[in-house]
Amino acid sequence: MTTIPEYAVPETKVSGIDQLDQPRDPRTLGWLGLPVSAWVIAGVVVFICALPGVGLFWSNLQRLWLKTNLYNGSAEWAHATLVPLIGIYYLYLNLDELKRTKAKPVLLGDFSKWRWISSATCILGGLVTWFVGPIILSNFGYEFKMLGQGLIAMGVAAGVLDWGLATLLGGLMTYAFGIYPGQNDYVKDLGMVMTLFGVVLTLCGWQIMKIAYFPILFLICALPWPGLFYSKLAMPLQDLAAGVGVGVMQLIGVDASKEGTSIWLTFPPSTGKPAAAINVAEQCAGLKSLMTFVSIAAAIGYLSNRVLWQKLTIVASAIPIAILCNTFRVTLMGAATYWGFDEILTGFTHQFAGMLLLIVPGTLLLLLVTWAVDKLVVEEADDENPLIVRRSADAGKASEKTGEAI
Repeated sequence: MTTIPEYAVPETKVSGIDQLDQPRDPRTLGWLGLPVSAWVIAGVVVFICALPGVGLFWSNLQRLWLKTNLYNGSAEWAHATLVPLIGIYYLYLNLDELKRTKAKPVLLGDFSKWRWISSATCILGGLVTWFVGPIILSNFGYEFKMLGQGLIAMGVAAGVLDWGLATLLGGLMTYAFGIYPGQNDYVKDLGMVMTLFGVVLTLCGWQIMKIAYFPILFLICALPWPGLFYSKLAMPLQDLAAGVGVGVMQLIGVDASKEGTSIWLTFPPSTGKPAAAINVAEQCAGLKSLMTFVSIAAAIGYLSNRVLWQKLTIVASAIPIAILCNTFRVTLMGAATYWGFDEILTGFTHQFAGMLLLIVPGTLLLLLVTWAVDKLVVEEADDENPLIVRRSADAGKASEKTGEAI
């Protein structure tokens, strides 16, 4: 039996994904493996689009920096500085997929069935939000009506202009509404994020957006909530924390009762202490930690190779985990006061103990959720590289033509 030298095997023409493994001239490559021409085009796009955007949103960006920076910003939004950095790291992890994905701008688009279905769905969702939302949560009736109107307008614009320009114009209109008549900084922040989403979708298309959507939407986790919305959402959470805390304390032998958002402790007569009230203040509602936990969960879920439903499950689990951990913190501090550890509720000790009682159990529960989600799916092991298999098959076909066996 004769063997064919390796150099004698006929070369096979490869295309598509096979071309990724072909050696390329290093002189044509620039930073991060992209051609110099790609960086030139990117620079031109940034100059044309980003500079006007920065100028338009400059006052907004300055306000966000002053409120969220790690040096002298608000403590509850200190995580916001890390949000864009996590988004950039996500893009770096998916750089190879971005490089092999062809950009297809979405301008007026094609009149596909998917476009009309998605447009009609958005309009229907807006109508449901407008009429049903205020019935379910009456405290947020105005917010639901405004959101419903926005969804209806987006659906109509998408049907006329397609989703790229519709999202871009929708973001600019939302930003303008936040200035007047809305006069709401959070609405302006959302408009800025929507505008960025629309610019990327318009210039790059859906295939790129399938990868780049997470870093853009993740920016919402860095936007400070408006004070009125914060107060409306804090009240039911305060009531929940106080109610559950009293119930748990009664189970472990603490004489506690609830009055509004306050927990009343009745000490044993032998202690000689009068009844004391612990007020579950707005700061103790757990909203400070809610977006932090959501941000951590999003980073855990999306900086991995999990499928979409697993990522969304991990992110969604952060909401009940944050509420549960805050309730646990309120309960433990109330019990500590009843047992004579009053100093826990004052000064630095209160802040430090509260942080530990949120971060430690919250992180453990998030890791437990990720473990459970991973165990729900059993993937079949496939160690074969499809590129290698394809080339081996090509080589086998080539050798059969010459009458040789490998």
